[in-house]
Amino acid sequence: MKVNDLKAILKFSAREEAMFGRFGLPRDAFYPMILSLKLGGAWSYAAGDLQSISVMKVFTNYDEETRTGNTIEEVYLFLNPEYVSKEGVVHRLERCGNKDERSLVTRPYSVTLKAERVIVAAISTEKRKIFVKELEEKTMSFKGPSAFYAAHEMEHLEHIEIEGLPMWAFEYEELKE
Repeated sequence: MKVNDLKAILKFSAREEAMFGRFGLPRDAFYPMILSLKLGGAWSYAAGDLQSISVMKVFTNYDEETRTGNTIEEVYLFLNPEYVSKEGVVHRLERCGNKDERSLVTRPYSVTLKAERVIVAAISTEKRKIFVKELEEKTMSFKGPSAFYAAHEMEHLEHIEIEGLPMWAFEYEELKE
């Protein structure tokens, strides 16, 4: 690794520590958000009385005239989340970090979660900034992929083994037009 890269990483880590320190929460409460920011996806963490999950929403701003755009990722951190509601059933392929292959699972199409605290980090790829704030709202609803991710992470917090039909149970068939 280049010295300049190492310095930049250390500087970023110090800014990260300062930002998350402003919320008066244990550092480990932010692990799911930090993992989402750095690796993508949704994450969960539980230790003692502390539980937290991150849920990601991704938007794309695209200008048809200039044919350019940028994504905005919103990463929501829920402290001690609970379900308010779950609706619908979606069958989807999913891979969990502790499994080697994807499995067919069912997830709700929409979920509503409530939490003691909700913090959002919005990543602007256009401005190369990460905007972080605590929301006054303690209840949030998600649909589609964000709901799937939330349900998956809630299962981890509930110590539910994520089970599904393994990929090798599928059959190949030639598509005939």
